[in-house]
Amino acid sequence: EYWMIAHSCPNSKPVRCQKKSRFATNICVILSMKCIKNNSTLALVLLSLLQWNTARSFILPRPSSSTPSTTLKYPTTTNNPSPCSPPSTLSTNNKQSLILSASNDKNEIDKNNKDKFSFYQRIESTKTALLGLLSGGILSTPFIAYHDLPLNNGVAQWEFDTDMGSLESALFAIVYRYCVREEDDNDMLNMGVVGAFVITRTLSRIQVPSYCTAVPLDCGDPLGYFDYDMIQQLFLNGLESVAMFGGAALAMEYAYSKKWIGKFPN
Repeated sequence: EYWMIAHSCPNSKPVRCQKKSRFATNICVILSMKCIKNNSTLALVLLSLLQWNTARSFILPRPSSSTPSTTLKYPTTTNNPSPCSPPSTLSTNNKQSLILSASNDKNEIDKNNKDKFSFYQRIESTKTALLGLLSGGILSTPFIAYHDLPLNNGVAQWEFDTDMGSLESALFAIVYRYCVREEDDNDMLNMGVVGAFVITRTLSRIQVPSYCTAVPLDCGDPLGYFDYDMIQQLFLNGLESVAMFGGAALAMEYAYSKKWIGKFPN
C-alpha cells in the first residue's frame, strides 16, 4: 500500500497520522499527499486502496478445522480489527450454549409427549381406538357370521353383533395401551389383558335354554349346569372373542413396532 502511494507521489512526505487501524491510517496518509489535487485522482486512489484491503482479507490463510482455536485472528498494527475483516467464528462458550439449548428443547418435547394428560396422549388414544375398531371388527366378522347366519333373522343379528364387536374392540385397544406400557416386556401381562376380555365377553353371551330348571340350575347332559347347546355357544362365542381381541392386540403390537402409535408412559 505504501509502495503504491510512493509511486503516485514520489516527492511528497506524508504527515504524521494517528494510528487507529491500518485502513484508517492509509486513508489519512493519502489525504495528506500534496500531489493529489483533483477529486478524480483522489477517488481512484481511495478505490484502489479499498479493493486491495478487501482482497487482502480473503487472501490471508484461515485456520483449519482441526485447529483447537475457535477465534480467527488477522495481523493488524493495533488491537482494533479492520473494518473489512470477516467476522470471527462462534466461541466455545457460544457453541456449548447452542448445544445446551437444543438439548433442553428436545427434553421439553419428550416431556410433553410423556405427560399422561397432554394433548399428545389424547391423540394417541384416538388412534388406538380407531385401530382397535377396524382390526377387531374385520377379523371377527367371519366368525360372527358363522355363528349368527344359521339363526332366524341371522343377517340382522350378524350386523348388530359386528357393530357392537367393533366398539368393544375399540375400548379394548384403549385399555390395552394403558395396561401394557413403556418398558413392559412381560408377555404374560399381554395375554392376561386379552384373556380377561375374552372370558368376560364369552360368558356374557351364553343364553340359557328354556327347558333348564332353576335353583339349582339344571340343563341336562352332559354336565347338568351346561348342556350341549350351552357348550356350543361357549365355543362359538369364545372363538369370536379370541379373533376380536387377539386380533386387536396383534394390530397394536404391530403399530408399536412401526412407531405409528406410542406406548403409554409409566
